[in-house]
Amino acid sequence: MSIDHYATLGIDPLAEHETVRQAWVAAARTHHPDGLGEVTEAERRAAERRMHDINEAWRILGTKELRSAYDKERERTKDQSAAVEETWDEDWFDAEAEDPPGFEVGNPLVATVLRILPWFVVGAIGVGIFVFSAFATNSRPERWKNPDIRTVPEECVLIGDSGRVEGDADCADVTARRVVAGPITKGSPVKCPVGTDKVATRVEWEFYCLVPSPQSGDG
Repeated sequence: MSIDHYATLGIDPLAEHETVRQAWVAAARTHHPDGLGEVTEAERRAAERRMHDINEAWRILGTKELRSAYDKERERTKDQSAAVEETWDEDWFDAEAEDPPGFEVGNPLVATVLRILPWFVVGAIGVGIFVFSAFATNSRPERWKNPDIRTVPEECVLIGDSGRVEGDADCADVTARRVVAGPITKGSPVKCPVGTDKVATRVEWEFYCLVPSPQSGDG
């Protein structure tokens, strides 16, 4: 029973015949397609389906014999639904319940393993994601600290494959370059001293004046 005719008319199942008739008249006046005015085709079709349900409810509930048969069927369906709900409430989701019917494990150790296996798999996946994320983060060029105002003369920076200053570096690194001046904004009157190299940073409008680090063996 997919449609509740009482709900369609908005009345109580114990309503008198006259109450049913008045509810039908009120619903028909409210939902009749002819009273919609300018609406879309989809809205008109929805109103027609609604009106069909209203008329069907009156056809059943407005006839004594049909209403009596409908009430009996409605009550039977309600009892069946209640029985199904009661069955599902009986230990189906009890954490202490035994294994589902048709699935029996005789060995307690095997049963325990089967219960914890899903959690183990979830944990392993989580650890794998964490490790992968950490590796990916450490492998990015962004791990280098961008040079800023704390990178002062006598400190060192690293030159990347692009030929630009990529970040601060340990002066003990043979690939490091010592800072003579910088960062300097392009257009500034400050010029790099003779014997130094003008090297841009990843920020297009800044550059450093660099010489090889003394530890590199070139100075």
